[in-house]
Formats: sequence, structure tokens, C-alpha cells
Amino acid sequence: MLPLDVAIQEWREHSLIQRGQRERGVDQYERSIREFFCWLEKKEFPPNPAIVARDHITEWQRSLFYDAKNLSNRTRASKLSALRSFFAFLSYAGVVDESPADGVPSPKIKPSLAKKFSTEELRLIFSGPDLEKPRGVRDLAILKTLYATGARVSELTGLDIRNIHDTGGYMRIDIIEGKGGKSRSLTLRRSASKTLRHWLLLRKEIDAPHEGVFISLHGSPTRLIPRTILDIVKKYATLVGIDSADAFCHKLRSTFATDLYDSGHDKCPRCGHAIQYIGLPELSVLMGHEDVKTTMQYIAISERVLRKTAIPDRRFREIDGPEEED
Repeated sequence: MLPLDVAIQEWREHSLIQRGQRERGVDQYERSIREFFCWLEKKEFPPNPAIVARDHITEWQRSLFYDAKNLSNRTRASKLSALRSFFAFLSYAGVVDESPADGVPSPKIKPSLAKKFSTEELRLIFSGPDLEKPRGVRDLAILKTLYATGARVSELTGLDIRNIHDTGGYMRIDIIEGKGGKSRSLTLRRSASKTLRHWLLLRKEIDAPHEGVFISLHGSPTRLIPRTILDIVKKYATLVGIDSADAFCHKLRSTFATDLYDSGHDKCPRCGHAIQYIGLPELSVLMGHEDVKTTMQYIAISERVLRKTAIPDRRFREIDGPEEED
């Protein structure tokens, strides 16, 4: 019998060292694994991975749905994925003959339609911070950087000063080991660069034991956490009348995707030749996606896609015939 704590530690080392997974994701999986075994103990089963059967996992999923009120399919699918990872390792290590998580169906995750801020909403949100105060300068830099780069909020909170390269005009931001361990470079043009540069001048005057770009201005200068960034987005959105439920960091990311995709043209306005300033593969790289299908979910509401996927008026004229004059 392999003690649970030992099994989890060996699984962690396998995930981090041999599979190269990120510590944050492994930590999240570990919480789900320990949650499962705590639930198992309450059912008066010993916390022994070797005795776990498929029925236990199926019953736990049912309990999450009914008892824990954990109705999100995405959350339950993530917890099941954690158990699959853990028991797959135990099977690989010879602790169990086969994974009891195999064959347990994962809750279906329905893709939701992306949401974006309108031009007027962005204008109002960006006008909210008081630039006479350091907090306002920082907040505006956060808002504009999220929109101008499409960075994930976790990537923004992990950003270091050394990851920003200032040319005096544009800025380049290096995202080091973003989601899935992937790195990429993003460009800030003049407006967003000017705002971020203003904050960096203030940031360099603050003595902090780290190089984090966006830090707390109250108490210890620690890095801001994702929850604080979300609060900042909601704060300035609600100030201009946007419902708090409709203001979230990922909405700025999807707005980046649709606006950048819409910035191109399928045909040159002068000669009519086919051109494309930004295509789906390029946008997928900038978003840090492995599969372009994921990127398609973001640009499905872009003006460019909506125009390309609509039956043109000329087709209706062919069907209906010439309109009669009144």
C-alpha cells in the first residue's frame, strides 16, 4: 500500500519533471485530488488509492452536481481530469493495475459565444482612472495593456520589468511561459506604450523585492493578483454604467482578438486585390492558442467574420427580382 501523501508527491514530481507541466496547474489538480479523497473518507473508505473503483469516481461526480451544487460542467470536467492524471501515473508506476478514472464520461463543455466591449464602452472605461494619482496611472496601464495585447490576466500579473522592451515608440512585451508553458511576444503601439511608459516611470521609484510590473500601492508592494485585476476592470466599468456581470478581464481579451482581426481588409480599397493584414494563424499565435479552432470562438462575433458569413444582398436581388418603385 502506497500512502496517499507519498503517492501525491510522486505524481507531482512526475508531472513537473518528466511531463514538464506548470506548477500552478499541478497545484490546482492536487487540490481536486485531495478533495476527492476527503470525500471518500467521509464515506468511511480509507484514503488508499489502490481501493478506488470507477463507481467511487462516478458517485463523486454525482455528489458534486447534487450535494456540492457544483453545477458547472467545466469545473466537474476539470476535477475529473485531475483524477485521470493521478491514476494514470499510478498505473504507469505499477501501483494500480488500471486507472479507475478510465471510462468515466467527462461532462460536456458547451462553448459560449465570445463577448466584447464596444468602442464607446472602451472609451468610457479608459477615461475613468484619475491620472493625477499613481493608482490611476497604474490602473489605466493595466486596462490598456490587457486590451492592446490580449494577454491573460495571469500573464499580466506575472509580467516582470525585464520582459518589457521599449523602443521609444512601440513597446514589445515578452510573455514568458504563458498558459501551457508557451512563450510569445506582443506589441504595444504608441497610445498604449505611452500609458505603460508613464506607469513604469513611477514603478521604478518604488522599492520592491521583485520585478513585477503591476504591484499594490497600499501596504507592501506585492504583485497584484488576478482577483485584484478583475476588481479594477469592474470598478471602472461600473463607474460608467456597465453592469458588473458584463465586465471581466477575459472580455478585454476577446475584444483584442476581434478588433485586431477586424483591423485588416480582405481587399485593397484602391486596387481591389486580395490582402489580409492579420489572419487566423497569426492571431492564434498572438493569443497563445495551440488550436486555431479555439481562436475561431473569439472572432466569431467580429465584423469581418459576420460580413463574410452573411448571404449578400445581391443574392436576394437575384431571388426577389428588381424592387418595384412606389
